[in-house]
Amino acid sequence: MYSDIGGQNIYYQKVGRGKNLILIHGWGESVSSFWPIVDLLKEDFTLWLIDLPGFGKSDLPKRTFTALDFAKIIAGFIKKNNIEKPTVFGHSFGGKVAIQLAKTYPDLIDKLILEGSSGIKPERSFFQVLIFPFVKIGHFLLPNVFNIKSQIQNILYKKLESDYVNVGKMKDIFLRTIKENISVDLPKIQTETLLIWGEKDRAVPLKYGKKMYHLIPKSKLVVLENTGHFPHVKQAERVAYYVKDFI
Repeated sequence: MYSDIGGQNIYYQKVGRGKNLILIHGWGESVSSFWPIVDLLKEDFTLWLIDLPGFGKSDLPKRTFTALDFAKIIAGFIKKNNIEKPTVFGHSFGGKVAIQLAKTYPDLIDKLILEGSSGIKPERSFFQVLIFPFVKIGHFLLPNVFNIKSQIQNILYKKLESDYVNVGKMKDIFLRTIKENISVDLPKIQTETLLIWGEKDRAVPLKYGKKMYHLIPKSKLVVLENTGHFPHVKQAERVAYYVKDFI
């Protein structure tokens, strides 16, 4: 199904019955990324799975969005579809969007669940600081014979930021949102918040989950051992348990 929000066609799926629960996917993902957990939640919740603008089947943004712009789309979706006081679950980049939603539209939502959420600007390792200039210089100096330049840059960008090689037409938005550090907004969130983190998350390491826990006033942190960046896929039953218990 589609919903027109601010002139953007937003694709969504509505599944189940019960309290409203909105699921916001991460960068490069779509509604399908949540299917491993849908069957475990649909008997207890009305699930709203939304493709963010530029992902899945939704329209590309008409301009260079910020995380707040994505949050405004979700707010518009909630209002247009008369979704009463949903809990919002945001994974990875979807968590950053959910944070902006909770900060800007606190009266629209009931509770907040952040899973491996971005939002705190990551620190670069010594290796990343060292190779970044070579990546930028290589863009201008490397010949692109047999696509060599692109292949070398992709290898280096994977070392710097795993999502970069998947940005496609969303490159400008990616570069803008990846620089956003919304840690100053975290203490302003008064919504009750559950943080779910994989102990071995390499995309957004656990140390950032612990920082969020200390910065968000009404938060609690659940750490899943031997789990990476996709707990709702790798540990779907446990994540579903914590979601039900929290809501």
